[in-house]
Amino acid sequence: MRVRAPGKLMLAGEYAVLHGHPALVMAVDRCAVASACDVAAGTPFPEIAATFALAREAGLFDVDPRAVRVDASALQGDRARKLGLGSSAAACVAALGWAWASAGRAIDDEARLAIGLLARRGHRRAQGGGSGVDVIASALGGVVRVQLADDPDAAPRVERHAGLGAAPWAVLWTGTPARTSDMIARVEAYRARDGGGFAASLGRIAEATAAMERALAAGDVSALVEAVAEHGRAMASLGHAAGAPVVTEAMARLAARIEPMGGACKPSGAGGGDVAVAFARDADTLAAVTEAARAEGFAVVPLAIDPRGVAAW
Repeated sequence: MRVRAPGKLMLAGEYAVLHGHPALVMAVDRCAVASACDVAAGTPFPEIAATFALAREAGLFDVDPRAVRVDASALQGDRARKLGLGSSAAACVAALGWAWASAGRAIDDEARLAIGLLARRGHRRAQGGGSGVDVIASALGGVVRVQLADDPDAAPRVERHAGLGAAPWAVLWTGTPARTSDMIARVEAYRARDGGGFAASLGRIAEATAAMERALAAGDVSALVEAVAEHGRAMASLGHAAGAPVVTEAMARLAARIEPMGGACKPSGAGGGDVAVAFARDADTLAAVTEAARAEGFAVVPLAIDPRGVAAW
């Protein structure tokens, strides 16, 4: 038996999600795959070991984390470079799903949410924090809206989202891996020295997220492109105030180049590198956007929405 769990893209709400605002996260069709292995040969991810320990504490099952092998190579770029698609989150969900199914438990929609919430706790325990929204998206599939509780370790509010509809979109690889923890540390240092400015920066990101949600609900692609552009500007402003390259110079150039065409782009995740998402008003415009992206040194990563989430086969 094998169990797969998809990677993710952050669509909206970066940074703001850590402080009570909602985020939109999408599962993508590149997956981590878990299968059985010889315990003596196993070397589990720390996130998997922490999650299995929580499952044991909850009385769900007692499985040695070394008994599962996880292949997350599909979530990496060439030469095993980090893309920012949530490989550790997907690995954690796939491993927990494998142990769950191995214990005779079905993986249905109710189980997917339970797996996502438990894996999120284990992932946060191993990493010392983080929103864990990538874990939730990997478990559930599709597009989800996640809003954290006041206690970040408590279960977040999770809602399934209708998705992107007919909006043309693409994923761009910046060519530079980024350390999310470093970016968040700089932003948190900004919070410590200017709480009012920090709150205003997050409010601007939250407003752009809400505008994206309204545009998606209305099926208004032009409004969606405008909201994505504003989200990108809000993230750039936050990065400038924090002294962090949330929006890199190359991405800023690309954003300025494609906006007159009817396109927009923003980092997917903490920024500073990794992947970005681009939207356009129609398919022809998206083709022009991706051509401009290649001219600026970006690579287009072929991805689609994964509707299934964690699943066994």
